[in-house]
Amino acid sequence: MLVFVDTSAWIGVVARKDSFHPLARDFYKNLLDEKALLVTSNYVLDETVTRIRYDIGHKPALEFLQAVDAAASSGLLRTYWVSEEVAQAARKLFEKYNDQLLSFTDCTSAAVCERLAVENVFTFDRHFSMLGFQILPVLSV
Repeated sequence: MLVFVDTSAWIGVVARKDSFHPLARDFYKNLLDEKALLVTSNYVLDETVTRIRYDIGHKPALEFLQAVDAAASSGLLRTYWVSEEVAQAARKLFEKYNDQLLSFTDCTSAAVCERLAVENVFTFDRHFSMLGFQILPVLSV
């Protein structure tokens, strides 16, 4: 299974005080156990490292980067670097959804998913559902 990992999922995995932490941690572990191929972007990693640095501290931000490196080295995670072409596609999405509170990073993530034919997004951000992606884990309302 190919799964894009969003900032909200990374934060949920790392931040013990995050309301989704137990679910995110367990779901991430299951993805690793199942040998799912995980994809994220450099924009998502930038956003995640910055949030961890500001909200938790410098050391946890470095530990997160080390964990990302380990996952990449083991072949479980691929980081997609946002190109000018993807940024332009993201801009079109950003302009199209002017009535939604989408971040530009969310739009780049959607553009990356479209480029890579990723259907599943590990996230707690409901906007990805609106953009046509399957959100994982499935939450009961």
